[in-house]
Amino acid sequence: MNFQAETRCIGESNYGGLVEDVRDISELKLATERLEQFKMSLSAILDTLPSIIATVDRDGRIELVNRRFELLSGVVARDAYGMQVETLLPQFKDQLHHVKEVIDHKVPVTHELILHRTVATSRYYSLHMYPLISENSSMAVIRIEDISEHVRIEEIMAQTEKMSMVGGLAAGMAHEINNPLGAIMQNAQNIERRVSPDIPANHVVAAEVGVSLELVRAYLDKRGIFDFIGHIRTAGMRAATIITDMLHFSRRGEARFEKVDLASVLDEVLKLAASDYDMKKLYNFKNIRLVREYAADLPSVSMIVSEVEQVLLNILKNAAQAMAGSGQTEAPHILLQTTLREGMAVIRIVDNGPGMDEVTRVRIFEPFFSTKPVGIGTGLGLSVAYAIITKGHHGSIEVQSQPGNGCCISVMLPATSLDVRGGVS
Repeated sequence: MNFQAETRCIGESNYGGLVEDVRDISELKLATERLEQFKMSLSAILDTLPSIIATVDRDGRIELVNRRFELLSGVVARDAYGMQVETLLPQFKDQLHHVKEVIDHKVPVTHELILHRTVATSRYYSLHMYPLISENSSMAVIRIEDISEHVRIEEIMAQTEKMSMVGGLAAGMAHEINNPLGAIMQNAQNIERRVSPDIPANHVVAAEVGVSLELVRAYLDKRGIFDFIGHIRTAGMRAATIITDMLHFSRRGEARFEKVDLASVLDEVLKLAASDYDMKKLYNFKNIRLVREYAADLPSVSMIVSEVEQVLLNILKNAAQAMAGSGQTEAPHILLQTTLREGMAVIRIVDNGPGMDEVTRVRIFEPFFSTKPVGIGTGLGLSVAYAIITKGHHGSIEVQSQPGNGCCISVMLPATSLDVRGGVS
């Protein structure tokens, strides 16, 4: 081989190696770009999910989080890397202790209902932990769901079903009590009439048996018989009111809807509350500071005015009684607010009373459930209110409260007109 041929061979050999190097670099660059694109896509998918996602190692140190995690913890992903997940999410500390168990035994762990309370709100979460299925993996995926809305809907459904079941029982019981009660009331009235000096027949019969009607009345008065009869009639009237409430709870009569201004309805209810005997004498309603916050642009709402007034007056009575019996040092006040939300006219009644615990809040609309002493409350007031709003007006009523933080009752009514049959028109 001559010098020129040898030079050509060497040149060709070097050129071929350069081509191979360029090809290797291009493939590496392409693989790197694909990997980066995959990471961006994965990050975008995780950020799109409505769940709170995090991957952690066996010691609970964070490897990867999504946007929802950042919002809940308040720490961005780059700062969260390597930190303890329990440190960033202390509200789930008890549940996150199971990370090692999940990784070691390759068994998922689920916590369905976790209540987390703050000063302002109460939220419900579900937490799931899954092991990463890989030979060399010692990681776990944590998924947290905010199920507060789901729990609220379940509560409403359970309450509605409970009301439907109790409705038939309430109607039957009311009718059964009504008959003997009517006889008691009628006979008490007849006793009073039979000794009344205003009825001539009474004087005739008294003369026939040789007694003086005046002396008979004097004896009955001395022995307190008239007081006994009056107590019978008063108790009978109270029982009749309870029966009316029970029948109102179970079914509605002929409805007459009219379009009214909510602010006017609330002002009228406040007048009724100020003149109510119990509110004036027992609960010092005049000492309660009333704050009105009425939306200026709220449309007229179709309702049966007397029924909605009954609901609102009952809520105000409960608030006044709760504040009167709490012994609180802070001056009592009630906020009455109207707003428009998602096609619903909302009435919010907020007090600064003692509030209630979760057990009481869940049961507050149950018939015959009452926190008042025996003889003070029947436990039907809010049950009737619930039936009026949900069945009669196609609305909803909700309660938010915590012990020591007052109570907020929201009444939602459709901001569309209703016909006399109670349907949306």
